[in-house]
Amino acid sequence: MKKKGHAFVIGGTGMLKKVSQFLADSNYNVSVIGRSLKKHQELKKTCKHPENIHAIVLDYHENEKLKMEVENALQTYGCPSIVVSWIHSTASNALPLIIRQISKQYSNFPWRLFHIQGSSSYYFQKENTSVPDNCQYKRVYLGFVLEKEFSRWLTLEEIANGVIHAIKTNNDKTIVGTLEPWDRRP
Repeated sequence: MKKKGHAFVIGGTGMLKKVSQFLADSNYNVSVIGRSLKKHQELKKTCKHPENIHAIVLDYHENEKLKMEVENALQTYGCPSIVVSWIHSTASNALPLIIRQISKQYSNFPWRLFHIQGSSSYYFQKENTSVPDNCQYKRVYLGFVLEKEFSRWLTLEEIANGVIHAIKTNNDKTIVGTLEPWDRRP
């Protein structure tokens, strides 16, 4: 079966593990950035097509190593048609660096960026992610769940299913769970 293309999943061995599996099992070459070799190995074991998972073991706070590994993945598998990013705010340079690397090598190739963000960013953070013209920028906000008298945060399964839904529907904005009423969040 012909490959659908290349996908990048940043944070793809933890919260987005099921997203990495979904893309690999949908016949994408999936470059997965994560810190733990053990988690990469576990991810491969759970895929129907483990040969489609390509581990990039690093901490995305390490800018030079991230730049080199992204460049290597781009040279090996080509421009990603999908990038799924869950990057903590402590690594503010990581996503811009990845975007620059893709743009530098593939300025005319269309791709989609699914930027996963926490619930507070919906209300309190000004969106300042700069993307090139050939990138379709998609936001995925992680909310919470209301259950009768109480609320709770999303489970890993709910998060992953929400991100997969965002990829399939291709909407500019997806809210997983709910963001309202804000005063009911856990």
